[in-house]
Amino acid sequence: MKRKEREHLKEDPFQLFIGGAIDLLKKYKKELLIGFGAALVLVLAIIVIGIVRTGSLAGENTVYSDALTIKNDAALTVDQKIEKMSALKDKGGISASINLFLAALYFEKDDFQKASDTLNDFNSSNPLLKSEKKLLEAEILNASDKKKDALQLLNTMLADPKSQIAKDFILMRMAKIQVKDGQNETAVTNLNKLIDEYPQSYYSYEARNLIKELEK
Repeated sequence: MKRKEREHLKEDPFQLFIGGAIDLLKKYKKELLIGFGAALVLVLAIIVIGIVRTGSLAGENTVYSDALTIKNDAALTVDQKIEKMSALKDKGGISASINLFLAALYFEKDDFQKASDTLNDFNSSNPLLKSEKKLLEAEILNASDKKKDALQLLNTMLADPKSQIAKDFILMRMAKIQVKDGQNETAVTNLNKLIDEYPQSYYSYEARNLIKELEK
C-alpha cells in the first residue's frame, strides 16, 4: 500500500466531515444567507400575525361580552337595550351576534319589519349563530302570519345535520305552530316523532300532554 493511501486511512472521518462542511459553507455562503434571511422573515411574519389575531380575538370577545350583558340586563327597557346595542361595533366574528341580538329585540317589540331588516345585515360563519338566525327568521315569519313559510324553514333546519338547534325543540315548535294553524293531525305526528326519537327530551312530557288535548 502506498504511503499517501496509508496516511489517508489514518485521517479522522469526523475531521473530514467538518472540513467538507466548511468548504460547502464557503462555496454556498451567499445562498445560505439568503435562505436564512427568508426563513427569519417568515418566522417574524407568523409571530406578528399571531399577535394581531390574539388582539383581534380579545376585541371580539369584549364586544360579545358587552352585547350579552346588555341583552340580559333586566334593569333596561327594550328601547334602552336597542340604543346601547346599536352603539356597539360589529368586528365580523362572534361580535356579529350584535345584529342577531338587535333583531331579537325588535321582534320583542313586535316590529317584525325592523327585525327582518336587521337580520339581513347579519352575517357570520359561526354555525351556532347561523342556526340562531334561521330560527329567528322562522319566528318572524310565524308572527307575520306566514306560517307556511315558517314551517318550511323549520323543516329545513330539522333535516339539516349541521343545524345547531336541538331537533326536539324544532319538532315542538313546529307542532305548536301547526296547532295554531289548525293542522292538528300533522302536529300529533311531529309530537309522536319527538317522543319516539327523543324519549329523554325536556319536551317529551309536554308533547304527551299536548297530544292528549288534541285527541279529546
